[in-house]
Amino acid sequence: MKRFARDRLRYNDSIQCAAARIVSSLRERARQRDPIGNPNGEYDSFHIRRGDFYYTRLEAESIYNNSKDELSEGRTVFVATDHNDVDFFSPLADHYDVVYLSSFKKELEGINIHFYGMIDQLIASRGRVFFGCYQSTFSGFIFRMRGYHAQKQRMQGYENGTLLNSFYYSGLAHKYYYQQYSPIHPPHYVREWSVSWRDIDKGIA
Repeated sequence: MKRFARDRLRYNDSIQCAAARIVSSLRERARQRDPIGNPNGEYDSFHIRRGDFYYTRLEAESIYNNSKDELSEGRTVFVATDHNDVDFFSPLADHYDVVYLSSFKKELEGINIHFYGMIDQLIASRGRVFFGCYQSTFSGFIFRMRGYHAQKQRMQGYENGTLLNSFYYSGLAHKYYYQQYSPIHPPHYVREWSVSWRDIDKGIA
C-alpha cells in the first residue's frame, strides 16, 4: 500500500518538471558560488510557515539560532514559505545565500500559480539539509519525500528509516525527531513517521 501511495499518488508531470528546472538552477547557482568546495551544487532548504500555526511561529533570529549548527556560512539556502515579506528573513540572509520560489520566474513560466506550493515541496525535499515546521503536514510530506529519496539512494541510516540531515527548527524538543526510528503514536498528525518509507521496496527483486 505504501508503495502504491509513493508511485501512484504523485504530482503531475508539469509540477515535477517545473521543480526539476528550479533544482537544476539552484544547484548551478550553488556550484558557481563555491566550485571547489561544492562541485555538486548542493543546497540546503527550509519550510517556514508563518500564515498560521502561532504556537510554532518563531522569529527569524530564533530560526537561525536553532538551525545554524547544521548549516555552513555562505551556503545557498532555499526557503519554501507562505510569508511574502522577504525582509523578515534578513537574519538568515545575513549568513546564507537565501532564495525563494519567486527567485525563479523564468523556470515557472506557464505554470499555474495554484501549483506553487507543491513545487515548493519538491524543491525543499532535495535540500542536503532540511528544516521543517513542527505540526505542519506541508513539512510532513517533504519529510516523507526525503524518506523516499533516502531509501532509493541508500543514504546513511536508511536501514532504520532515519533521516540524518532532516530537522525541525522549532527548538530542541522536536529538532532531532528524525535522527532515530520511532513507531507511530498519538498525536499522529504532528509529524511524519518513518514507517511511510522504511523498507518500502523490500521484497522487490
